[in-house]
Amino acid sequence: MISLKFSIEFPVFLVLAVTVSGVSAQEKSVLTEHYVRGPFRIFYAIDGKSAVPPADQDSSGVPDHVEDVAKQLWGTRELFCTVLKFPDPLQSERYDGVDCVEIYIRERSEIGGGNGVAFENPQRAKKIDEGKPDDRTLVMALGKHVDATKNGTPSHEFFHLIQYSTTYFKNSWYLEGMTRWSEHALHTDGIGEIKYSPRGPWPQKTQHLPILFDMSYDAEHVLWNPIAVRTDPKGVLPEKDAPLELQRLQYSDGTPVIRDPLLNGAALMRDILTELAKQDDIAFETLGYKDWSEDNQRSPQNNPFIYQAVMDALRKHTRPVGRFDAKTFSR
Repeated sequence: MISLKFSIEFPVFLVLAVTVSGVSAQEKSVLTEHYVRGPFRIFYAIDGKSAVPPADQDSSGVPDHVEDVAKQLWGTRELFCTVLKFPDPLQSERYDGVDCVEIYIRERSEIGGGNGVAFENPQRAKKIDEGKPDDRTLVMALGKHVDATKNGTPSHEFFHLIQYSTTYFKNSWYLEGMTRWSEHALHTDGIGEIKYSPRGPWPQKTQHLPILFDMSYDAEHVLWNPIAVRTDPKGVLPEKDAPLELQRLQYSDGTPVIRDPLLNGAALMRDILTELAKQDDIAFETLGYKDWSEDNQRSPQNNPFIYQAVMDALRKHTRPVGRFDAKTFSR
């Protein structure tokens, strides 16, 4: 990945991608409170239209709503980055010098109308007693309506930070499709729908690829879930590697954060991210990009390079997988 600076029960849920300027142009509620768990710093309000529900069953002085968001984020990072060895955004080359992740809980209209959004560019952290004056941060925004005990948006957005730390590609069939796969780490309903046979053929037929490349979240069903099952049909998480604190982690209502020990295809997905880090360098040179602008990150010209990364990783995990060459694919 070329490091160039640039500007810039869980139901199915909408995650709205918005620009930093689009969000900051709106008048915002003042978030007077904060709560820290590990590297996560959650800012929230107890009054006004962005006020979170006040329930505090453990009398900690922090609303359960806020603690539940923190638990989901902490559990997601621990599972993916410690247990499953996915890249940790806070230890990545791209985000060198970033110390924390700030999460702003706001009324839905203040974050563009969706459930949440993760921003890719680091910035100076807000000054708090628990931090240092020169801390740098990544930023997420969550709607105050998001109840972490029933909604996986915090986890979804953190997985985007994992992706951002690894590759500049942001084509939706990859960005959202793979992240939808990641949600099954917290689900109890297995891998979900599969609309393409895990047996293949791999690569998929050339005439089918433009359809895939036009997808977003639903790419989960025709690519990400099938390859996950193909390479890891049992999908049992390595419980012996999970810290006891993670295994026992519960929301305020007593339900576990990690709801079952199943997630198909984790090793493959981790390797795909490694291949994507290689392919975005190749795409950058081949396509003649001057920088990783937002348009370049989402350009349809990236699609063959992303797909080659997927097939190159898949070939290491299973046979038969044919060759796919991004440079000869007709765009």
